[in-house]
Amino acid sequence: MRKLMIRLLFFLFAVGILMTRTGLGQDYSLVEDLGNGKIDWANGLIHVVGYGAPPQGVSGPQAKLMARGAAKADAYRNAAEVLNGVRVTSQTYVENYVTRSDEIKIIVEGFVRGARIIRVDQHWDGIIELTIELPLGGQTGLTTLLNRPEVTGGSAARQRVPFGYPESEVTTERTVYTGVLIDARTLKIKPALYPQVFDHEGYLLYASTLVDMARPGFTTIVAYARSLDLARKLPRLGANPLLLAADGAVPTRAGDQTDLILGVEAAKAFRALSPEVLQSGAVVFVID
Repeated sequence: MRKLMIRLLFFLFAVGILMTRTGLGQDYSLVEDLGNGKIDWANGLIHVVGYGAPPQGVSGPQAKLMARGAAKADAYRNAAEVLNGVRVTSQTYVENYVTRSDEIKIIVEGFVRGARIIRVDQHWDGIIELTIELPLGGQTGLTTLLNRPEVTGGSAARQRVPFGYPESEVTTERTVYTGVLIDARTLKIKPALYPQVFDHEGYLLYASTLVDMARPGFTTIVAYARSLDLARKLPRLGANPLLLAADGAVPTRAGDQTDLILGVEAAKAFRALSPEVLQSGAVVFVID
């Protein structure tokens, strides 16, 4: 009996290693590597790592404290670089905002210094590895920060686009859905803070201007996932989300594709959603 248990434990251990190496058993959450940081587009978080070494000739608690301070400063520097590479729209990055004025640069620097330290590890050689966390969403998050009046003036995130409903597609019928899940796999869509959704005629269906960022519990304009199963588990969608398939991606001359186009029937279904769904940002894109 004992030999059987040992064999069973060994088998389970081997299976666990195989699943880890092959990627089986892992979730499909969408995490984008960016320099010394990672952007978790499903949960709306940025994680950045910094390292600090103790000064020569210093030992004990003081050495650890000084190494921690150096690691924190390094994490702040790395965070500034990571933030610059965060995609805002298909044509703009946070860096485009920061370089526009000193005021915006100070605002972003203040955002970095408000980061939360979530992990501190000490290596065998005394080096401290420190991880900080910054929110993409929420009242103190990057999405809301970039929506402030001193930041949005003339930004690409607030560009004018055709908005409205063709008379032939206006509908008063509404099915009670708690969110909308748009399958955009194979379209080479990249995650962004301010993505948009259009219909086949170029009318705007969804954008940051339709979302109430001041409401309690606001996270991000859109959440992203790599599978339908994981997407359905995201709290923002509620118990009964509408599933739609994107017809295409809005082409860009330069930059990444971030905006979606819905076909005729999908656009009709999108327009039938309750305004509450859009105002609350209960929208998820499933992408590769």
